[in-house]
Amino acid sequence: MADLMRILSRDAFAEVLNEARRRTRTLDPSRWPLLPQIEAQLQFIAEKTQKGRVPHEDDRLRTTLGPLAACNLEGIDPEYADQLEEIDYTFRRYPQLPSGPPVRRRGVLQVWSGRETYRKLVLDLGVPRTVGSADADFVVHGDPTGSLHFQIVWDGVSAHVLAEGSHRLSIAGEPAWYGEMANRGWMTAVRTTYRFLVEDRTPPSEPVAPSAAALAALTELERRRDTGKLYAIIDAARSDRALQLVEESIDPYASLYDGELGRAFDDIAPYLVHLQPSSRLLERLVTEGWGDAWGIYAESGAGFDKVRRHFRQFLKVEVEGEARPMFFRFYDPRVLRTFAEAMTPEQRSELLKTVDVILFERPAPDLRMGVLE
Repeated sequence: MADLMRILSRDAFAEVLNEARRRTRTLDPSRWPLLPQIEAQLQFIAEKTQKGRVPHEDDRLRTTLGPLAACNLEGIDPEYADQLEEIDYTFRRYPQLPSGPPVRRRGVLQVWSGRETYRKLVLDLGVPRTVGSADADFVVHGDPTGSLHFQIVWDGVSAHVLAEGSHRLSIAGEPAWYGEMANRGWMTAVRTTYRFLVEDRTPPSEPVAPSAAALAALTELERRRDTGKLYAIIDAARSDRALQLVEESIDPYASLYDGELGRAFDDIAPYLVHLQPSSRLLERLVTEGWGDAWGIYAESGAGFDKVRRHFRQFLKVEVEGEARPMFFRFYDPRVLRTFAEAMTPEQRSELLKTVDVILFERPAPDLRMGVLE
């Protein structure tokens, strides 16, 4: 099969399948004894995937185009063999193919346990990467006496993992030396749990029609993002979709809550995100969420860890008349714009100590961008 696949979506699957069927009909059956069998299997695949229908698992396991092509056609017509192998491979994984035209999305391996939770390894198509506690492309829980744990490669449909040395893996809870993960799959290697995500994998539930205010805000925020200094604080309590977009991105992020106790609030926590110029996350957050109080934005050159420590200190504040500190939802633009009108110069200086500017949406109907600097 070719190193970089063409079939990255259901539309692409249908296109390549039709090409293979046309090509098969042009070949001479007297010189290609396997043609009737190949043609029958292509017909079967076409019927089971007609109009993007997802074939049953039993049907997806019935075809043998891949082994047929690899054993009999590689030396005769390698391009045709690659095409058949790719059709067979993606037919077996058809539910993992997104709808629509093919898009070369990156894969993301994310640490999901221990002190390095939320760290991401971005995977380009077809590029193998190693993971381990030492001597790896992606060192996790580094240890001078550590070793490689596994290799991972993303082909655009599945992430393939292969154990290194004596480090057996657990993939979706099943012991294995080798396996695959689709979007939101998970695995464990040497007591560290990882999950795998696909960049921009989940489309919105409805077509997006951004407002003029959202588009104006996006233009300004993109200018700031392209400097490499733009952050967002996304409120997962406001939107499951916002957190889904952050997770399915290449952008570094982490909860503002700390430790195992903080992990209990993953679904409703505020998350700091460092927005990357090569990512579409900012566009998706603004076009889908502007006006719904998904969070705020900040510009800073201080670095991720320092910005996170800065904002963590405002999660609880002392309130006159209250015996205990109160939670302060400063990352909710509705709260922030109210606070901005009443804060003292000292409070403003403290809030902006590590950041250059904070940007947030103003209330409807105009939804213009508010600026705190």
